[in-house]
Amino acid sequence: MSLAHCFLLTLSVFLSGGSAYAQWTDVSDSLALPSFMLNGSYSPGISAVDVDGDGAEDLTFGNDLHGIDLYLRNDSGFVPHPVELGIEPGDCTARSVVWADMDNDGDQDLFLTCRVGQNRIFRNLGGLEMEDITDSCGIIMDDSRRSFGLSLADINRDGALDLYICNYPTVEPLYPNEFYLGDGTGHFTATEWGLPQDRFRASHQSHFLDLDGDHLLDLHVLNDRGTGNECYRGTDTGFVEVSDDWGLEAQLDAMGAGWIDQELDGKREVFITGTDEAIFLKDTGNLQYANVAASYGMPSELVTGWSVLGADFDNDGWEDLYVTSADWVAYSHPPPPFYTPQPNQWYWNDQGNGWIDRSSELPGMMEEIYVAVHADWNEDGTPDIASLPVGTHALLMEGEPNMNHWLEVLPQGTSSNRDAIGTKVTAYTTDSTGAVIQRVRQLSCGEGMLAQHSRWLHFGLGATGTVDSLEVRWPLGDVDMLHGVPTDQRLVLTEGSVATDCGTLETYDPLACGCPADFNADGLVGVEDVIFLLGAFGCDQGGCAADLDADGITGTNDIVMLLAAFGTPCLGN
Repeated sequence: MSLAHCFLLTLSVFLSGGSAYAQWTDVSDSLALPSFMLNGSYSPGISAVDVDGDGAEDLTFGNDLHGIDLYLRNDSGFVPHPVELGIEPGDCTARSVVWADMDNDGDQDLFLTCRVGQNRIFRNLGGLEMEDITDSCGIIMDDSRRSFGLSLADINRDGALDLYICNYPTVEPLYPNEFYLGDGTGHFTATEWGLPQDRFRASHQSHFLDLDGDHLLDLHVLNDRGTGNECYRGTDTGFVEVSDDWGLEAQLDAMGAGWIDQELDGKREVFITGTDEAIFLKDTGNLQYANVAASYGMPSELVTGWSVLGADFDNDGWEDLYVTSADWVAYSHPPPPFYTPQPNQWYWNDQGNGWIDRSSELPGMMEEIYVAVHADWNEDGTPDIASLPVGTHALLMEGEPNMNHWLEVLPQGTSSNRDAIGTKVTAYTTDSTGAVIQRVRQLSCGEGMLAQHSRWLHFGLGATGTVDSLEVRWPLGDVDMLHGVPTDQRLVLTEGSVATDCGTLETYDPLACGCPADFNADGLVGVEDVIFLLGAFGCDQGGCAADLDADGITGTNDIVMLLAAFGTPCLGN
C-alpha cells in the first residue's frame, strides 16, 4: 500500500469518526438500528434489497414480536419505517424475510417463513401498505411445518416467480420441502416438479443458480443433522437429482453456504459451514465436486459457523469469504458467564492460489452472529455487511474504499420477471498479459442462510479501468451486450434496452448489435466465424481482420474472445 493510499484511508476514517480495520469500519453505534433477538434458536433472517423503489438498499430484519423491522435508506442513514402486518407475538417465529415482486406490478411483496406459526405472504398494495394474502395465495396452510429458508426464481420461464420453501421436520407429522409455481398474479400452485415428496430432511436453506452452464437454474439445498445436502439439475420439465453424481451430497450439519468462482476459471466453488466442521467443495472437472479445504489453506474444523458471504470485499478482482460464528447453545442475552465468544472469520482470496485467514483484522465486536447479508448501502463501491447478533441492536460494517476499481449493476426485467431474478451477468476484461478474464454474477433471491443479499451485482476489478464487454443473459434467454464500460459506477440494466435494438436497423450491424465476433454477419457467433478468424490468424500489419481486441494483431487473445461469445444469438432469437 502506498503512502498516498494510507493517507487517504486514514483521512477517510478520521472524517467518518469510525474505528478502522483492514477492510471495514464498525458503524453499529453511529447508525444504531434496534433489533430483537433476545432468545430463541438461530436467528431471524435479513434482507438487503430496495423495498420502496428509490434505488437505495434498505435493511429488513425478522422480528418474532411483529414480523419485521424495516429501515429505509436515505442520504443521512437508515430511518425506521413501521409496517403493519397484523402479526402478534406468538403468531410467527420469523425465519426467512424475502422481498420480491410476485405479481410484476412494480411493488415489492413480502414473504415470511416461520419456525413456529404459519408461513405468510403479503401483497404490497402501494406505499408499503401490505395485504395478508396467505389464505388465498395457494401455499399450504399449516402452522406446524417449522419452515426456515425460502428462495424464489422463474423456474419454468413463464415470466412469473416460483417459490421453494425449506422445512425442518424433527417431530411428527413430517413434511417435505415445498415447491410452488407462480402465475404472476399472486397465486401459487404446489407441484412436485421432479422433487422427492418422501424425503424428510432438516433443511436450512435453498439456492437457485446455474451450476452446469446450460442457462437453466439448478437447485442446491442445505440440510442439517448429517442427512446429506441435495442438488437438483434444472430441465425444461422438472428437476433431476444429481446430489451424488456431482459430489454435492455432503454429510454434515450444514448451516450456510457461499458460492463463488475462486480461481476465475468459470467453475463454481462452495464453502459450507456446520456446527463442528466446514468444507470447501471444488469442481475438479465435469461437475465432480470434492472437498479441497485442507489443500487450499482452510481449516477443516471451525468454531460453529453459520452464514457465508462470498464477495470481493477489497475489489482486488478475487472473491473472498466472510463467515459468521456463534456457539449454538448461546441463545440467550446476555450469554451465560461460562460462555466463550466466537469471532467471525474473514478468508482472503490469494489470487486463486489459496486462502489467507485475516480474521484478526475484523472489528473486535463482530462476534456471536448467525445471519448476515452484504450490500453497498452507502454506494461507495465496496460491499458493506449487516448482521443480527443475539442482543438488541444490529451489527453493521461499512467497507473501506481503496484504489481498486469496481462496477455494480442492477438488472431489471421487462419480459422476464420484474426483479430479473436469475439474470446472469458476465464481465470480460483483459489482464496485463493480454489474457481475457471473465467474472460471472447471477442474481438470486434467498440464499446463504436465511439471507437476501442486495440485488446490485458487484464486480471487483483491481487495476482494470474499463470492462471490455458486459454480457447480460436474462431469465427468459435473451442476451444484451455492452462494450467499453467504464468502471467505478453503478448501472441500471433494463431488459431489451441495454444494446441496440437490431430490429430498428435497416441493415444489421454486428458492432452496433453487440456482436463484433459475428464476422459473416449472419446474426450468430458460430463455426463460420471461427473459421474466418483462423484464416486471418497471425496478421500483424494493423487493420487486421478479426482483431477483436484492437491490438493490431489477430492472435490468441482474439480466439479466446470469440470462444467466450460462441453461440451468442446476435438478433436476440
